[in-house]
Amino acid sequence: MSRGIIVLDPGHGQFGNPYPVLPGYYEGTQNFHLACYLKEELEKRDFTVLMTRQSVEDDPSLAERGCMAGDNHALIFLSLHSNAPGSATPPERYNKCRGSVTYYSMTDEKRNARIARALNDCVVKTMDTEDRGIKTRSYPDQPKVDYYGVIRNSAQSGCRQAFIIEHGFHTNPEDVAFLSNEDCLKKLAAAEADVLDKLF
Repeated sequence: MSRGIIVLDPGHGQFGNPYPVLPGYYEGTQNFHLACYLKEELEKRDFTVLMTRQSVEDDPSLAERGCMAGDNHALIFLSLHSNAPGSATPPERYNKCRGSVTYYSMTDEKRNARIARALNDCVVKTMDTEDRGIKTRSYPDQPKVDYYGVIRNSAQSGCRQAFIIEHGFHTNPEDVAFLSNEDCLKKLAAAEADVLDKLF
């Protein structure tokens, strides 16, 4: 018997966000691979897993991705990404930024903060990278509304346990060395599945 539904959202599309330090690799492709490994690990633990992208070429809208969680009464929505520095970052710092950060929905803040902390700790430990914390983000003029479309649409459709995990920086050589290695992605998937196994 299934322990419940988990929705995995490999961020972007196939060629979304190239790795500047490793030409030919993309955030959208590597996170699709990670999602496939995580799906397999979660199914071993008796969860039912739905993916917002059925193939690496798929690129549904943010609303379609988030609403899949609420429409299917999912336990949790996880959007899988890697990060890049903001435009204000000085050029000399651009490839030095690294680390994991997890964003979570404000609609169930106390519970979501605990889940986000566990997931982010797991990524930091497994990737041996920096801890950039757990965060919420709202619209400047709507402080109770989640800023990120996938989180907002998941929460508004009924799945309030909604998260974006930024697995390191695809602009950083150390993080990219991990994210471009399939064995490392399998290790990360197993570690994240263990966290979800304990939380749910």
